[in-house]
Amino acid sequence: MTVYLPSSMADRLMGRLQGVAAQHQWVLSVRTDSAALADADLVIGDSAGIPVSRVRPGARAGAQAEQMADAVGR
Repeated sequence: MTVYLPSSMADRLMGRLQGVAAQHQWVLSVRTDSAALADADLVIGDSAGIPVSRVRPGARAGAQAEQMADAVGR
């Protein structure tokens, strides 16, 4: 699964993302470059310091992305 998040949130969320991926034995790719916005399964944005997640429509790993979004926050 590919996750995009702003670099400013990487330190705060990497532990949670890695923990969920490890628990389910998922392969995780975390990207902070803006090009990832187009093809990431899960996009995490910042809304006043709070993580806001959305699963990309048609994501290859949609079910996994939904679980990851729930773990990080919506």
